[in-house]
Amino acid sequence: MRITGIEQQKKNIKRYNIYIDGEYRCSVDSDILQELGLSEEMELDETEFNKTMEIIQYKGALRAALYILARTPKTESDIEKRLIEKQHPSKAIQQVMEYLKEIGYINDESYVESYIRSIKDITGTSRRSILQKLVNKGVDKEIIQQKLDEADIDDYESAIKAAKKKVSNLKGSRKEKKLKLLSYLYRKGFEIDACKRAAETLDLEGD
Repeated sequence: MRITGIEQQKKNIKRYNIYIDGEYRCSVDSDILQELGLSEEMELDETEFNKTMEIIQYKGALRAALYILARTPKTESDIEKRLIEKQHPSKAIQQVMEYLKEIGYINDESYVESYIRSIKDITGTSRRSILQKLVNKGVDKEIIQQKLDEADIDDYESAIKAAKKKVSNLKGSRKEKKLKLLSYLYRKGFEIDACKRAAETLDLEGD
C-alpha cells in the first residue's frame, strides 16, 4: 500500500485528506499527521496500515470527546452517544471511553453528586424528578439512588416549599384548592404521601 496523496482541505486548512493507492481513505488533523510522520509515496504493509488507521480513528474520537467535555460535564452515556452520532468507529469509541474513565475525565458517580448539589435546593425539586432526569442521561439507577440517599433529600420538606410557592395562585373552595395542589405536587414528581402531608399542613382558605 502506498500513500499517493495528502491534500489539505479547502474548508478546514487544519485537516488533510489521505489517499491510499489513488483512493480516499480518511481525513486527519495536521498535528496527528505530523505526529505519525505520514508523507506522500510512503509505503505501508497491511499491518502498518491497519495500525495507522486505528491510531487516527482513536485520536480523532478522543479529540472530539475532549472538546465535548470542555464545554460542560457529561455522563458516560452522553459522550458515547455524541461520538456515535459523529460516526466514530465503535472500537475507537470504546478505547476513548476506557481512557477517559481511567483518568477520571468521565465519572458518573461524581457527575450525579455534582448534579444533585446544584439542583437539590431549587424550590420544588423532588427525588423522583432528579432520578428521572439522571436516568434519561443514561446513568445507572442504582448509582442515582445511592447518591440521593447520601444527599439526604427530604421530599416532604421540598413539597412544602413547592406548595407554599404555588398556593397563592390557586382559586376555588378549600377542597378545590387542595385537589389542585395535590395534582400540582404529584406532577412535580413528589410521592403521593408527601403530597398529602404538604397539602394538609398548609392552611388553605376557600375564596
